Amino acid sequence: PRPRPSPSPTFAPSPSPTSTPSVPGFLAASVTFVSSQDGWVLGTTPCGASSCLAIARTQDGGGIWTSLNPPPTTFSAGTASTGVDGIRFANSLDGWAYGPDLWATQDGGNTWTRITLPGWSAPMFEDLETAAGVVHAVFLDTQDVAVRIATSPVASNSWQVSPTGVTLGAGPIPVPQLVVQGSAGWILEDDRVVVGGAHLVGSDWESWQPPCTQVNGPAALAASSSQDLIAVCDQGVWGPASPMGFRAWVSVNGGASFSLLPTAVPATIVSDIPGSLASPAPSVVAVANASDILATFDGGSTWTTVYMGPASQGIDYLGFTTTTQGVAIELESPICSNSGCTSPAGSLLMTHDGGHEWAPVPI
Repeated sequence: PRPRPSPSPTFAPSPSPTSTPSVPGFLAASVTFVSSQDGWVLGTTPCGASSCLAIARTQDGGGIWTSLNPPPTTFSAGTASTGVDGIRFANSLDGWAYGPDLWATQDGGNTWTRITLPGWSAPMFEDLETAAGVVHAVFLDTQDVAVRIATSPVASNSWQVSPTGVTLGAGPIPVPQLVVQGSAGWILEDDRVVVGGAHLVGSDWESWQPPCTQVNGPAALAASSSQDLIAVCDQGVWGPASPMGFRAWVSVNGGASFSLLPTAVPATIVSDIPGSLASPAPSVVAVANASDILATFDGGSTWTTVYMGPASQGIDYLGFTTTTQGVAIELESPICSNSGCTSPAGSLLMTHDGGHEWAPVPI
């Protein structure tokens, strides 16, 4: 399991929710909203002596949830080579469950179709995002040792793989992050350190020099518009000098250049997993700091702990649907052994004031 920091004594707890669970035993692992009201959560529910893949949907902003038929596969806890652990929707009908397999629905999540890429043997899908009527997915190509990008119109499942790839690094675990805003998009690949990237130029992916390639550490990336990006980098964690902590780099020209913010990010652990950083506006950024959420509301001049969770869990995803409404997944790392990994023990958090306060939402 990921290490957790000690709780901070300065945190003021968020108010407790007043609603009650609608799907008994549901444990959340991934969340997607297409409006302030319409959302889906992928996770597990009790299934005999174990757990089964499950999907819950809300159409009133999280007050009431109903069960949907999940894809006929398993939850891919830990390092599983099959199944899914993520969910994204483009609108009320078109959605995808992914990681490492890929499934698509065109009826809001009632039925699912397994997606394959002709010419590619067992691609391992790592991240998926959708915007502007298009869905993009990144997958690992172990034959050519690269991260590849597949793209399709949201309603047709007509996937095309870009000739542009991102070469894998020398570390043990490549972690590609995919960020899209409208017709703009970026891929940053970490493998202990920032290895490389790609960005959208028109409708084509081209090689891109991401931030923090020279700081000897990984980075997390987020965008609030097609021009405004931020990266939080763990500088010096892999040498050669002593670690320098977490620093934020911002771009106002779509990633063509980045400048270093003068104030360090007071984080203990910022994962390089996709979704550990979110920005609904250029001056507002939320960071998953192990079991806490840090946020700045003045462009990085000051940072505040806006949520503190149990030390046994961690913030596994952050995202904003609007400038005021955001979501997070609080997840306990699966316990893995030779016989496999446990299912997630996760919950959904939401904010309705732009990230100042977060509270659990029963499902």
